[in-house]
Amino acid sequence: MISRFKSLIARPPLPAAAQRAFRYEQFSELTLPVAFTLLEGGLVGVIAAKIYQVSPVVLAVITAAPMFGNLSSFFWSQLANARTKVRFANVVQILTICCVLAIALAPVNDAGVWLLVLGMVLSRLLITGIITVRSIVWSLNYARAVRARTTGRLQIITSLVTVVVSSAVGPLLDANPDSFRWVYLGGALFGAVGVYFFSRVNVIGEARQRVLERRAARSVGTEARFGFFEILKRDRNYASYQLYQFTAGAANMIIEAPLVYLVTRQLDASYTVSIALTMVIPFAVSVITLPVWAAYLDRVHVTEFRARQSVLWVVSQALLWFGAFTGSLIWIAASRLVLGIARGGGALAWQLGHNDFSDQQSLGAYMGVHVTLTGIRGATMPFLGILLYLGVDFADIRLPGIGAGLFLLAALLSVISWGGFRRLHRRMATGD
Repeated sequence: MISRFKSLIARPPLPAAAQRAFRYEQFSELTLPVAFTLLEGGLVGVIAAKIYQVSPVVLAVITAAPMFGNLSSFFWSQLANARTKVRFANVVQILTICCVLAIALAPVNDAGVWLLVLGMVLSRLLITGIITVRSIVWSLNYARAVRARTTGRLQIITSLVTVVVSSAVGPLLDANPDSFRWVYLGGALFGAVGVYFFSRVNVIGEARQRVLERRAARSVGTEARFGFFEILKRDRNYASYQLYQFTAGAANMIIEAPLVYLVTRQLDASYTVSIALTMVIPFAVSVITLPVWAAYLDRVHVTEFRARQSVLWVVSQALLWFGAFTGSLIWIAASRLVLGIARGGGALAWQLGHNDFSDQQSLGAYMGVHVTLTGIRGATMPFLGILLYLGVDFADIRLPGIGAGLFLLAALLSVISWGGFRRLHRRMATGD
């Protein structure tokens, strides 16, 4: 078993130019995610709930912040079009680090809450630009047969850094909640080092890619070819893939804000336990499972991958419902463990899945469709989730919440998505 795991995480064979890019990306992933981890909704949500005592609606905003950014993906793909990708990403990375500094300086009052929320939303808008550009870099640097395993190694490093940082933050905050400021200042410093290493990444065939992008921008009918709705209209299979992914994503996103509220307020867990449940367990488990998922994704089409992997969302949300219903942190932890198994593969499929539908010229546009749809569900589901969980009591409108039943609803949505991926895989396999 150990030898099998080692073979999965061994570096795939890469040409010399790709090896150089990969080496600097590894160094960057050891440092830059220290800053980005501090912008994760699970961690900021716990800080906001316990230090700033924010309302449930603000918790929903913080949880949704990463998805607000995804709405800007098409903007970023157009802005980065025909530009030098690494240099463009470096500028955006530096602006993101400024958001980390803003959170470090946010006072514990109403103005500080606004600064916290603003820093979160702006940072996620910027991180979306980094993700959009990086997906193109990966597509150019790493061949399809080894892309998932290569980028999977980078994801492992990112996840390990996330686990270490978030695991350390909990005990520090339990000892002294005000220490979060020093944590964020330190994170910004690590992030600056990561920006330097990423600036050294070379992009194979970038000159040719920029020519293709420039020609596409000038060609007649480009808007139709690369337009959001036109892509979904012309590519029936990709439209179906996005529909089922939208359903699965909605199921996952609708539960995150209620989960933070449940753990931090209703069950009154400590900083360490709260951060462990919202972040550490899922990320730690994803590190272990990601190499296996990466090897599998390199062998199969993403629709077959999703048809197998999506059942884990159902199991995770069913366990979460039971944990919420019984008020058991143990069952909630079990659900997050299963979530981590699913997330290991989900992160890879999320970043690479569009490559199995798109040609090289349309990579940015297909990724833009995918990330924009992620943003739509992410910008709405956390608010819907907190309203369904707690109910509505505003003016003359008083509706009771469904409480733990929300997590059962999420499991049902995941069942629908799982069945959809299975049907799509069969349809594409038979060529219908």
